[in-house]
Amino acid sequence: MKWSDLLETSSTSLKTNKSRSILTILGIVIGIAAVIIMFSVGRSAEGLILNQVADLGADLVFIEPAAGDPTAGPPDPFIERSLDIDDVDALEKVAVFSSITPILQSTSTVSREQESTFTQVIGTTEGYIDVFPSEVLNGRFLDESDVGSYARVAVLGSEIAVDLFGDQDPIGERIKIKSTSLRVIGVFPEQGTRFFQNLDTQIAVPITTAQRDIFGVDHVTYISARAIGDIDNAKDEARFTLRDTHNLDNPEGVPEKDDFFVSSQSDAVEIIGVVGSVLSLLLVSIAAISLVVGGIGIMNIMLVSVTERTKEIGLRKSVGATYKEILQQFLLEAVLLTMFGGIIGVVLGVVFSVVASYAVGYYLDGWEPTVPISAVFLGVFVATTVGVVFGIYPARRAAKLDPIEALRYE
Repeated sequence: MKWSDLLETSSTSLKTNKSRSILTILGIVIGIAAVIIMFSVGRSAEGLILNQVADLGADLVFIEPAAGDPTAGPPDPFIERSLDIDDVDALEKVAVFSSITPILQSTSTVSREQESTFTQVIGTTEGYIDVFPSEVLNGRFLDESDVGSYARVAVLGSEIAVDLFGDQDPIGERIKIKSTSLRVIGVFPEQGTRFFQNLDTQIAVPITTAQRDIFGVDHVTYISARAIGDIDNAKDEARFTLRDTHNLDNPEGVPEKDDFFVSSQSDAVEIIGVVGSVLSLLLVSIAAISLVVGGIGIMNIMLVSVTERTKEIGLRKSVGATYKEILQQFLLEAVLLTMFGGIIGVVLGVVFSVVASYAVGYYLDGWEPTVPISAVFLGVFVATTVGVVFGIYPARRAAKLDPIEALRYE
């Protein structure tokens, strides 16, 4: 039998039971659409983070309290807060950084008269706007005297300023963070998000004030700096300096012996790329479960079809149809079902991915719709493969039927 005849026969058989065929491919449609959507979400998230890292500049260095080896395993939530202001003072004496700033980051209740909200508070220094370039829309930013005098002053993000003061000018007004009263000296312009954190809801205060009066700690969350010249040399100098200030006996420079971790933009890009790939693989693996369920549904329906068409198979075999032709017909029916399901799933997956991306982009600046072409081809290929894998058993069962017994089947 020619392939054209096989195709016509298989298509006619599927059209005979349109409702059943549509319900059969539903699992494949959902599975393929889910794979496309998950691929898109993973790639869009990875692209967003990479773009934000790139916007920060290639000369940015981060120092955080952690095991020095990023491959040593997950971060310890109970790790000692090993960085403090003394480390910042020591690093400022090293001539490899143009600007440096410590960050103490936490969340707290912020109130003003009857208005109250829960937001992120960062304790920092005047070097913050040099390390993370930004301007102050109204008023001024923190200066050296604010930090040195433990001044109770604050600079508000644009959104938190509106939440607390509405249309009123907040400069000179007072707010409370926990029980500490602070005077507003500046307001940031709208900045959007960075690393999934909304900068417009942050409040910046002098780090000395944050440590002593608000949070009652003596450590910092991390230190950021802008390197001068070679970035690797700057990272090495930072490690040498901190090993000295922390009295670490580590002459060989073994990262596992450090109680801090120094990284740069290139390190972040590499780590984000790996995390993004793993995330995409995980999401796709979860979505692929529905493909297996859909494949089982295909096999089940094909077995039912074989049973219903037993006499037809017996008749065809009695007039000369071979084992191979019967096998090919039922296998082709399974492949057609899954292939059509795959095409519909790809279309729906692309549409939903684009719509979802624009919806997420409304809340996250920089989130762009990303639908990898490889995911589209993979979806169709996987759907066809599912049809072959789960269609073989029913097709073989149909092809092995004895024509005489098949004709007698009631």
